[in-house]
Amino acid sequence: MSEPADEGASPPPVDPLAALDAREELFTASLQHADRMVNAAAAVRLHLMLAGMDAMLLEERAQTGRLPAPDDPVVTGFLMHQANELRVTRGNVQRRLDAARTVRDHLPRTWAVFMAGLASEDAAVVAGAQATGLPPRHVAVFDERAAELIGSERVTAVERELADLRDRLEPELTTERHMEATSRRTVRARATQDGQAVLEVHSTAVDIAAAYDRIRKHAVAAHRREGECRTLGALMADCAVDALLSGRMRGPEEGGPSYPFERLGDAVDGTRRLVDATITVVIPADTATGAGDAPAQVAGTGSIDAETARALVAHTATWTRAVVDPVDETILRFDSHERYIPAGLKRLLHLRQPTCGCGCGLPAHRADVDHVQRFEHDGRTRHENLQILCRRSHQAKDAGFADVSVGEDGVPRWRNKWGGVQMMKTSMRIRTVDESDVTPF
Repeated sequence: MSEPADEGASPPPVDPLAALDAREELFTASLQHADRMVNAAAAVRLHLMLAGMDAMLLEERAQTGRLPAPDDPVVTGFLMHQANELRVTRGNVQRRLDAARTVRDHLPRTWAVFMAGLASEDAAVVAGAQATGLPPRHVAVFDERAAELIGSERVTAVERELADLRDRLEPELTTERHMEATSRRTVRARATQDGQAVLEVHSTAVDIAAAYDRIRKHAVAAHRREGECRTLGALMADCAVDALLSGRMRGPEEGGPSYPFERLGDAVDGTRRLVDATITVVIPADTATGAGDAPAQVAGTGSIDAETARALVAHTATWTRAVVDPVDETILRFDSHERYIPAGLKRLLHLRQPTCGCGCGLPAHRADVDHVQRFEHDGRTRHENLQILCRRSHQAKDAGFADVSVGEDGVPRWRNKWGGVQMMKTSMRIRTVDESDVTPF
């Protein structure tokens, strides 16, 4: 029998944190479960990507009697197919597959943790990338540590600790990887928002540290100048751009680094010649004359405001006119004052496709101009039969791994041998019209 209740007694105290902790526990458990589901789905996707690549390689070996090399056009074509379906770049797919193959084939413990949904795809890919080139005698130790880290640490910590472990296990490999990475140093530009962009310099840590220190010292000195109102970050940016465009960074005694608009026109220092730079800017006529304020477009970078566009107009030495349809803004005709037509045509193509059409991001001036219908097959050298492609995509297309056609909108469409359809990237459309329909310049 139960004890009789004391009707006069107070009810037991309620701990407000107990209920709160229960809700937090439920939330945390649900969040962990959702994260595990996402990781498991990513593991299945990456496993499928690897299986698809392996199947393609085996099929090609059965048909040709040899296993395709990593830079073979069929490999490039299949990477493009996967990249198009996943809406990422070809390089992104290749990096993920290379690292995942290393984990699957050489790091069984790490692969098991990843396939169980206990680690993210980014962590697994980092582990595979750090293990690349590691001698077999060190793989077991590396695998054990990687399996622990990818399931418990952030990706940045995984990369740092595994890199340190690799350096301790095989110091010579560090030198090899450093030399290989140094050979890939490069510069990239990408647009952000509000008329801004980012210039990325990928070089050795020593060079970057030295350049950063020099830029910062100049900016700190300029920041102390009386009347200077720019932030230290803005001064550093202005110092860096000054050095690139004019070959020097102005000191505080000269007024500090120039403002962006001050770089247009003649050099401040008459003893130094401005570095020759060319940019392509699409400016509406109304904006250029001041009759309107529509933004302009910097090819391959992004939009700029009307005032900036007019400042460029005021200092430009070269004009290229284009007739644009006022309804759908497609280019009707392009005016080039070049002596030879191919030079003007190439400028038009670079305007339409500032980067490789496959989406890899290679600038147009470093890419190939490809005939959609091969020149030797009576393909015409006209804009409607030309596209901008990087060399690997160009080779994959010419090797027959994709049928290419150009629609009425002027956009090349690729249908690859695996059934995927990809629209090549274009920034502007160009319409083919009869000469009689266009008012001459």
